[in-house]
Amino acid sequence: MRLLRTGPYRPGQAKLELIEKWGQDIPPYAILSHTWFSDADDEVLFCDVRSGTYEHKKALPKVLSAMERAVLDGYGFLWIDTCCIDKTSSVELSEAINSMYKYYQDAEICYAFLADVSSLDEDFEASRWWRRGWTLQELLAPNDVQFFSADWEFLGNKMQLRSRVSQISGIDVEYLAGARPIHHASIASRMFWASLRQTTREEDIAYCLMGLFGVNMPMLYGEGERTSFLRLQEEIMKISEDQSIFAWIQPDNAEDTCCGLLANSPRDFKHTGSTIPYSQLGEYIPFAMTARGLRATLPLTQKEDGMYFAALQCPVPGRGYNDWLAVYLKRLSGGSNLFARVKSGILASCSELGKPESIYVRQHHDPTTQRIFPYHFFQVRKLSCCDTDKSELADYRMVASSHLPEATRSKNFPRVARQPWSDVPLAYKVDKSAGAITTAILFQRQYDYESFILILGSISEVEIAFDVLEGDALESLETLQSKFAPRRMGSHAELKFHSVHVRSEERVHNGQKFHFIDIEIRPVAKPETMDELLAEAVETFVNPPMRIRSSGLRGTMTRLREVLH
Repeated sequence: MRLLRTGPYRPGQAKLELIEKWGQDIPPYAILSHTWFSDADDEVLFCDVRSGTYEHKKALPKVLSAMERAVLDGYGFLWIDTCCIDKTSSVELSEAINSMYKYYQDAEICYAFLADVSSLDEDFEASRWWRRGWTLQELLAPNDVQFFSADWEFLGNKMQLRSRVSQISGIDVEYLAGARPIHHASIASRMFWASLRQTTREEDIAYCLMGLFGVNMPMLYGEGERTSFLRLQEEIMKISEDQSIFAWIQPDNAEDTCCGLLANSPRDFKHTGSTIPYSQLGEYIPFAMTARGLRATLPLTQKEDGMYFAALQCPVPGRGYNDWLAVYLKRLSGGSNLFARVKSGILASCSELGKPESIYVRQHHDPTTQRIFPYHFFQVRKLSCCDTDKSELADYRMVASSHLPEATRSKNFPRVARQPWSDVPLAYKVDKSAGAITTAILFQRQYDYESFILILGSISEVEIAFDVLEGDALESLETLQSKFAPRRMGSHAELKFHSVHVRSEERVHNGQKFHFIDIEIRPVAKPETMDELLAEAVETFVNPPMRIRSSGLRGTMTRLREVLH
């Protein structure tokens, strides 16, 4: 490493001189922690020291004052990042950044120069030094950190000010005082310490934390914050089984936003710094990033809505550190063990563990459902009714369908079990043409024979849709095609006597895409006044339904008898 020779110091005759020492030959040295000028050219840089062109640099008084302080404390050498690293060499810069935590750890004393602080009482907490990413390791790594004001007045050391420093930084006193090693803090806690800090270069928010977690990785400026922070977490997982690395939240995410188990930034740990891990329970396969996603073995518990709790080996802070923290997972198409994290704005909890399963969690969600496959199929999976106090209204059947012959014939056609609520096929080969319909299905309420038509089709080559029409008989596909007004899956359609909600779950299996269709109907009762029922009976008798002439009249007469009784 390079070091500045500090003495003998003579005011007005200072000359900056660098030496290089390695290994056991490195002498005792002091080290400076500071914040850079907004214009890096105002700092005394390595090239300035080499060329002797530093006399007019704005940062020269800072360098000279640090050297003078080191001489007073009996240290002949001083390390300052601006002077001692040749940042024009990418190799040297990478080596220095990977070694920087050790540089501060091995220093005899660290001078924390707060250039924007005049006294301990006035603006100590507001200093920019507390918000910089690199100064976090510079606070924690050295045994002795001494704080100085803008005039180089001594403000106190880390031990003397530990309570105040703890309140400012969020770091527990025991770690500031050295009572516990830094690596005993949970991953979530250490990420929390960094959550409010900033760096000038976005990638540095990951690079400045390497020493804090005891990992090394190459510097790739230009890769961006998310990629560099992802690489940092991958390196951490190679040496730690602490699952608090997954205990982060992104409050601004929508509930259905799919993401991975790893965070995008230390800021995601802003609200979860109190998370600690349990001692590892049982045998778990180490986490590893693969082409399919992050491989993990986690206890899974399926919820009623089809999502899963994935329990973490971390207690719940709000429950006296009992039970287990959990994240929400959603199964993805493309494989039975492929998942994504959803509801990332919150953490869940569970009091019992599910069965551990080996799964893959996509870090970058590339929707398989938005890709085209040789065969796409609709499969009606579920028909249910809700929100009615008359159980007889909740009995619906699929009684007829209209589709092209090839829609139900294919050598790759899936086998589908029959359902008691259907008289028609449940699976159809999708016409992937934009705006095309695949099938029209007639639904009938068994109590009063009120009916409606459900159309399944496409908005585009990769997006399916549905529509719902009033009617008690199926028209030709050409006519229905002209009436097709595509609605996106997940929306509701309101008819006179039915409210219809159609949802779809996409899965890919053996190179085929399946759209599993779940239909939920909220029946609406017909008018019950005698005059309306008589009028309806006459209308039904005079203009009977085309499909079943007696059905509409039979349903009307049934309800009329109920009113008369």
